Amino acid sequence: MNIKKCRIKKGVALVDKPKGLTSFDVVERVCEKLGVPKGGHAGTLDPNVTGLMLIALEESRKAMPVLMGLDKEYTGKLWLHKDVGIEETRAAFKKFTGVIKQIPPVRSRVARVERERKVYEFELLEKNGREVEFRVLCEAGTYIRKLVHDVGEYLGVGAHMSELRRTKIGPFHVKEAVELSELSGKNVMRLEKVLERIGLKKVVVEDHAIPRIKNGSPVFPEWVVKKNCKGNEECIGIYSTKGEIIALGKPMGKKVKTDRVFNV
Repeated sequence: MNIKKCRIKKGVALVDKPKGLTSFDVVERVCEKLGVPKGGHAGTLDPNVTGLMLIALEESRKAMPVLMGLDKEYTGKLWLHKDVGIEETRAAFKKFTGVIKQIPPVRSRVARVERERKVYEFELLEKNGREVEFRVLCEAGTYIRKLVHDVGEYLGVGAHMSELRRTKIGPFHVKEAVELSELSGKNVMRLEKVLERIGLKKVVVEDHAIPRIKNGSPVFPEWVVKKNCKGNEECIGIYSTKGEIIALGKPMGKKVKTDRVFNV
C-alpha cells in the first residue's frame, strides 16, 4: 500500500461482498486497493453471506453512528427440516413480522440479552418442497439466521438458513455496488452525498464559526445560516456554506453540541 498516494479522505465505497471472505477481509482489501490507511464497515456479514457492504474510508468512519443504524434488506433461502404447507409457512412469516424479540447467537460480539427488533416485511417468494426463498426488510441489528431458526421452532419442524444475500442498506441497493475486482477511486461516493441520501438533518453555519466548532465549541443559534432540523433528532450534520460536513452534533436546547469533527 502506498499511503503517500492516498487522496481519498472522506468517502464511502459500495462493495458487493463475495462468499468466503469475512467483513474484515473485505475492508482490508478495499483499503489496499484504494491506497487508504483505514476503513470500517457499516454492518457485519458472515463469510458465507454475500451482498452490499458500505465501507467508510478514513474520516468517514466518524459517520459510523448514522451509517450503522440504517435498515437492511436481505433475500435468502431457508431449509425446513420437515415439510409443511406453503400457507402454514407464510403464516409463520407473518407471525415474525412487526416487533420481535431476539437473543443474539452465541458467536455474536454483543451481550446475549433479549432485545426487540422491528421486521418491517417478511415475504415468502417461492417454496419448493422444504426449500423456501424469502425476502426480509428489517431494523439494523436483526439476526436473520436467528430469525430463520425461530420460524422453524414456531412451525415445530426446525429450520436453518442455507443462503443469504444483503440487497439494501437504507436507500442504497446492491445494484449500485461493485465487485472487489472492479473497485477504483471512481466508485467512491462523497460522504456528503451519502449523508444527503440517508436524509441526515443539518444545520449550516457561518464560515467564521468553523474553527471554533472544530475545536469542540457547540453551535450557537447566532452562527446558524439555515437548518432543516426540529431539535429532537439524535444526530444532525453541521455543514459549511459550501456544503461540506464539518461535524456531527446532538441538539442541546437552542444549541447543538459538537460530537464528532471531520478533519478535512
